[in-house]
Amino acid sequence: MKKIMIVDDESLVRVGLQSIIPWEEYGYCVSGVYHNGREALEACRASMPDAILTDIRMPVMDGLELIKNVRQLSERVPIVILSSYDDFEYTRTAIRLGVQDYIQKHQLEPEELIRVLNALKIEETGYAGEAVQHDLKKEKEDLLDRTSWVDTAGSGREEGERRRAYPELEKLAEERGPYACWVMIQPFVAAWGEERSPLSYALIVREELERYRYTEYLGARGSVVHALFYLGEEMPGAESLRRQVSPFCGKLLESLRGKCNMDFAIGISRPMPFHEYDAMHAGAGSALLSMFYGTGGIYYDNGSAARSVYADDEWIELYKTLKRDVRQERFDELLRQLDEPSPAGAGEIDPREWKRIGATVATQLTDYLIEQYELDVEKIKQHFGDLWPLERYIDKASHKAAWLSSVRLVFERAGALIASVRANKTWLTKIKQYVNENYAEPIRLEDAAALVYWSENYFSQRFSQETGMTFLEYLTSVRIERAKELLRSADRSTEEIAGLVGYVNANYFVKVFKKTTGLTLSEFKARHKG
Repeated sequence: MKKIMIVDDESLVRVGLQSIIPWEEYGYCVSGVYHNGREALEACRASMPDAILTDIRMPVMDGLELIKNVRQLSERVPIVILSSYDDFEYTRTAIRLGVQDYIQKHQLEPEELIRVLNALKIEETGYAGEAVQHDLKKEKEDLLDRTSWVDTAGSGREEGERRRAYPELEKLAEERGPYACWVMIQPFVAAWGEERSPLSYALIVREELERYRYTEYLGARGSVVHALFYLGEEMPGAESLRRQVSPFCGKLLESLRGKCNMDFAIGISRPMPFHEYDAMHAGAGSALLSMFYGTGGIYYDNGSAARSVYADDEWIELYKTLKRDVRQERFDELLRQLDEPSPAGAGEIDPREWKRIGATVATQLTDYLIEQYELDVEKIKQHFGDLWPLERYIDKASHKAAWLSSVRLVFERAGALIASVRANKTWLTKIKQYVNENYAEPIRLEDAAALVYWSENYFSQRFSQETGMTFLEYLTSVRIERAKELLRSADRSTEEIAGLVGYVNANYFVKVFKKTTGLTLSEFKARHKG
């Protein structure tokens, strides 16, 4: 019997589901009935059911929180939402969390529920099945980690070692055929924003992949989703591969475009035995790179490496140009050069070279801002916000137009930061000049603020941020430094010096001098005689 868990805070729903459906006739049994997510989660931790029927809106722990927690325990257990009329947004969120289906609970017919459950092809997993799924998940994560730094086949591991590394994935290969191709799927976007996160699209892509029997979702790295497409007992040639894979990819693209309202690109490796996963991963990555100069669509690995136009001496010259233009703040000119076609006869630049250029631009720009404008990294990071770190932001670009758009946005933010720093220096220079010329006169905070058309509070805040001291502290330091010069140069009375540096009250001047220098006027004169 396949164990079904029911979770709903409405007693009528809980009782109704148990009583109106002849569960055992269809091979099911109700393993537990719970009125909130917390109770259901505790039961799942003790013994995972084979499927879960859950409401969304419940006290203590709602259905969405339950789904998140259950997915940490098991990625495989099917979950069906018992939805109300006004639960659309919640239901959509739940589907992205890995829910397989939903049904309207107030229009529920027993036959419809059984049809939904049968369509899920629920397996009686129990603890042993959960352990297998846990091992499979770990293998997938490890496979992605180990292949992410392998660009070509021949990683140094012997074939036997590679075969022994992933027993659960090997079992899948035995069931579906020993030959496979690696598939990489990436959104074709200009730039990621707050409303578009790679994770949200990865969840939707995964949801689509799991509809197909011969695909195995592996995981996501950034905005790229990885999967295996099993090809059966015989390894197809190039044309046969396209005939076998293209219908699947076409349907996948159509579905993703409809759900996400955007384009996607799919990179497909050449067919190989499963244990050649290093080469498959590299091939799919090479195929996906082809979209850098194209659009969304399907790209196949043709086995030929893209050519870089930059020899070592050419790269050195390009590096010098990038550095010079950044340090001369010729951002528009640099963008124009980067947008120019490749040199005549050189062919298209290997997309990985653009990533190399992007990394150089990011590094040179950051270094320049630190050196030229004396900015600390934290302030630069705060200004660039979601573009930071710059190298990673530029590297996310999946095609040439997106790459240029990313670099352009980085340059725009840099230009704004530079303008802000220069403006700050301009107003600060004006204030310092005003103090140096008028320190002997009464100077008020409001006079200084009015000079740059700011409120007193804003002026005080900005002055402290830029100088590390209050305006009064700065004014005092200028007056005391001038007093020191007068004490060294001539024998004047205390009253005369106080008046010359802006203090009407000589006694107050004496106190300020002692507090600032740590010396009385007499002590200072004695130390600086002759």
